[in-house]
Amino acid sequence: MQVEVLYFALVRDLVGKDRELIKFTGKTTSDLRKLLEHKYPQIGKVLKVSRIAVNGEYYEGELKEGDTVAIIPPVSGG
Repeated sequence: MQVEVLYFALVRDLVGKDRELIKFTGKTTSDLRKLLEHKYPQIGKVLKVSRIAVNGEYYEGELKEGDTVAIIPPVSGG
């Protein structure tokens, strides 16, 4: 399956890009998290506390070919 992954805030800074196409054999957001943590070990801690949005809505579960997945880390405001 292939999905587009969008990176925001700290995750974007650590990965060094704001989006990429990811091909993987998994089926769920959890599988994608594991793949991203393996591919980018530097985001491991922040990825664990990040929210995932699929096609514009917060969601954890099964993915479909062509989904757009946003990785949204916690942010603080002032």
